[in-house]
Amino acid sequence: MGLLRFLYHHKSVILFLFFLYICLWFAIQTFKQSIDLQNNQKLNRPKRSSNSSFFFIINHLYQSNFKILLIDPFVLESLYIYQLPFDELDKQLITFAIIDESVQLLLQTLQNTPFSIQTSTTILTNHKTSIDHIFINYEHKILHLAVLHRYHSFYLVHQNHFLLSDQIHLSYGDKLRAVEHIESELDEYLFYYPRNVSHFIWLYETSEFLHCNRHLADQMENELHIYQNASQLNISVIPMRNIAFALDKLEKRYWLAGGTLLGWYRHCGLIPFTLDADFGLYAEEYEENIRRYFLGNPITYLWGALGLVNDSLEFRLYTGRFTLDLFWAYRNGDHRWCGYQINRVKFRRTLPLLEKLCSCDLFGYRFSVPCSPIEYLDREYGKNKWKTPLEKNYTWTNMKYHSIWNDISWMYAVRLYTRQGKLRKDNFAIDWISKHFNYSLASIPSFLNVIPSDPVTLPPLKKNLVYGPPLKKKKMHRKIRKNEGKINWI
Repeated sequence: MGLLRFLYHHKSVILFLFFLYICLWFAIQTFKQSIDLQNNQKLNRPKRSSNSSFFFIINHLYQSNFKILLIDPFVLESLYIYQLPFDELDKQLITFAIIDESVQLLLQTLQNTPFSIQTSTTILTNHKTSIDHIFINYEHKILHLAVLHRYHSFYLVHQNHFLLSDQIHLSYGDKLRAVEHIESELDEYLFYYPRNVSHFIWLYETSEFLHCNRHLADQMENELHIYQNASQLNISVIPMRNIAFALDKLEKRYWLAGGTLLGWYRHCGLIPFTLDADFGLYAEEYEENIRRYFLGNPITYLWGALGLVNDSLEFRLYTGRFTLDLFWAYRNGDHRWCGYQINRVKFRRTLPLLEKLCSCDLFGYRFSVPCSPIEYLDREYGKNKWKTPLEKNYTWTNMKYHSIWNDISWMYAVRLYTRQGKLRKDNFAIDWISKHFNYSLASIPSFLNVIPSDPVTLPPLKKNLVYGPPLKKKKMHRKIRKNEGKINWI
């Protein structure tokens, strides 16, 4: 009752305060709207005045509600890496991207404008015309729009067929190229650009796109009745995509290798009934963040790191049902090699130099592959021998005996992990090393696939030696067949 009496006696004051609150609220909202209007006005005009012919075209497109994305690697680097002013770009042509859904409306909008318009087109198999590139000319400058054609989970930019000056080199349109979906931001000059410019430029280096050999894939199915294994694809697609995504994110170049490359090129998929997938990486790009990413990974976890960082390094990943191998390739003169170990024996496979990598489509996702897949497969399997699948009795012709791990190296050449990403130090991990070791190993050394710089003392010798002299090459070749027997088709 006391509160009600107080409110009744001071109602005029309370009404006045409420009136002040309403006025203040309206004033704040009006101020906010004024600020937003000013910001929108600033957004709709460049922060700097520009007499650029390029800006005149860009502004016209922006005012017509067309979103264009700067994808020219040279210009991206100049503007966002070296921080050069847009108006100081000394370029006759700048390349932007536009999605294919906007092309027809754009061409209609560009009619009756001061611009000169040329296009590059392709006649498709269904006799329809695909517009692939648009060149907007104004005052001796060319704004090039590369059309992004949706292709599964990414885009393709087709090759340009419009004749340009010899002094002009297209960054997109020179070849068929793949472009991932891009998070973008609006520049003050009213075009969009990739949010992560350096990563976009990095991806550009492997953007040239290659198709699989559809003729061979049809032959595998129609003549040899070798079909894609649906159950195999169900357990392999997501893990393979996870690895590709991780390596792209870490900016580590990779390629589909071995039987996985063969499956893509010959079958436009995987070799039926294969139980693993192979990825190759450049040894000079190895960093420990790769190991850290896959330790305890919920999709593909690292269960074994074999070899040394500077010699025959291999990561074996597992999903619980499917194995995936990462092999690091070491440069040696005019070629590369990667290692493979069986027990304590080292083998080597010789590979091309692989100075350039390209993109491909596998399962609707973009993966990296050697730009010369035939050369790679000839080196791996013998010239043209890979075109004929073998179900059994296959021997790796490119797998050559190299050497035996010495005692000190062997202590550091095997590191096993739990599914949770913890280094295994149990009897299983110790036995993996000690059963091929004449020393009484009691614990796993702390160094990870690297020999310490300080002198290493070997453990005491076992009373009963368990590891004999190196096996003969012929015997080891038989062992290769046995171990590689898990791959039923090549």
